Amino acid sequence: MSQHLQTFSLFLILSATLVVISIFIALGFYAYPAADDFCMVSGVEKNGLFSHLWEHYQIWSGRYSGNAFYALYPILFGFFHGYPIIALILILLLLLGASFFLSKIFQIGQFSPAVLLVALGFVSVYLLGLRHTASSLYWMAGALTYQTANILLLFAMGHIVQFLDQQRISDVHRASLLWMLLIIVLGMGTNENNMIVLLGLIGLVLMYKIKSGWQQLSPWLLIMLLALVCFVIVYFAPGNAERESTFPLRHDWSRSIEGSWNMGKWTLMVWTGNPVFLAASLLLPFAVMGLKRRSHRRFNISWLAIGLLLVATLSLPFILQFPAWWSMGGWPPPRTIDAIFFVFLLSWLLFLGGLTLAVQSKVKKSAKKTKRKMLKTGALLLSVLLFIGAISINGKLRRAYQDLTQRAPVFDRYMQDRHAQIYEALERDQVYIKVPAFNRDYPRSIFFNDIRTDPRDWRNVCYAQQFGLQGIALERRQ
Repeated sequence: MSQHLQTFSLFLILSATLVVISIFIALGFYAYPAADDFCMVSGVEKNGLFSHLWEHYQIWSGRYSGNAFYALYPILFGFFHGYPIIALILILLLLLGASFFLSKIFQIGQFSPAVLLVALGFVSVYLLGLRHTASSLYWMAGALTYQTANILLLFAMGHIVQFLDQQRISDVHRASLLWMLLIIVLGMGTNENNMIVLLGLIGLVLMYKIKSGWQQLSPWLLIMLLALVCFVIVYFAPGNAERESTFPLRHDWSRSIEGSWNMGKWTLMVWTGNPVFLAASLLLPFAVMGLKRRSHRRFNISWLAIGLLLVATLSLPFILQFPAWWSMGGWPPPRTIDAIFFVFLLSWLLFLGGLTLAVQSKVKKSAKKTKRKMLKTGALLLSVLLFIGAISINGKLRRAYQDLTQRAPVFDRYMQDRHAQIYEALERDQVYIKVPAFNRDYPRSIFFNDIRTDPRDWRNVCYAQQFGLQGIALERRQ
């Protein structure tokens, strides 16, 4: 009976997470390019890839790899044809990254059912906690800057664990070091939050290895040196100063500290008050113990390490707000908040996992195994039902489903009609065009931005360039 209930519980989790992920993937097929997407693509087509990336570095942003991913994607997959599968690719890579990291921690197969189920749960909780899916997941400029950072962070952490294990048994593989160096170089150039987190992780490993001898320490010194070089490339990019000059309240210490504190408190309350987050936290101990039973690793986690991890986790919403407040003097964009949420969620789950393992090692085994197993199974089923209940009332999921079944198809037909109108105008050698406004409810899960009524607006200029027009404008909404 107990085994059947456990199997049923796992089936419920699998079904719920697959539904969540399927809805967010399906929505991606209705997404359309917006704003900066057209500027990047038309710039690359006009100036060439490397010339435009260098210009972007000089006048806008030092995020060398984030910009490169963003510029390369349309070349590799096509701009309009490749746009609908951005969310699909990123979600699958998030799942791969999560399963890779879990497999290295527990020393079990990356594609074992237990690892994949936990990875599905992690990605589902993250998606349901996003503040703004439109700019964080479906808008190419935001998704390929922030989600690639999350993916690379997972792979970087997995490679760090793997390399530490190789050092422990004196079986270091040069390929592992090279892969880790490559991933860290790419990760450092995605965005500032990821850069800070990676530097912090490497610094912690250096502290851990400081008394291990030169042979053990030297690879990590090399990694830190390379990471610092990447930091300099990003931080001192001329484009950062150029962009920051448009924010009059930038570089104000008191404002940045106060803003980071207030915004950090607000986001922490929102994240930890989310029923999906709370239900997932209840489920995590069961997931950790299930992975541990299959693991080849012996865990010995100190209470000091758990306490420090908790402090670090609760500090993240405040610390990672600061770069945006410092550079802009105001609230970070929602996609930045979502990037911070990813790091917070990952750190929180590591804390709960460590706590579970530490508590389990102290619990004395009971002779009444059958009764205790039934209690655990009952607690698991209850936690699963709470998790599914939390998913069912999640506002983001409800909005996504409504957009998928109602608003997105209508918006898709509107955009297809707009493109047909543009191509017909080009066939008639008409280089200036005004297109109808969308007078229905936008599918906010995927809609981020659009052209304006003023043809001189920068969005309109880039849009027109991409289509070969000299000007385009939007009619006023009725």
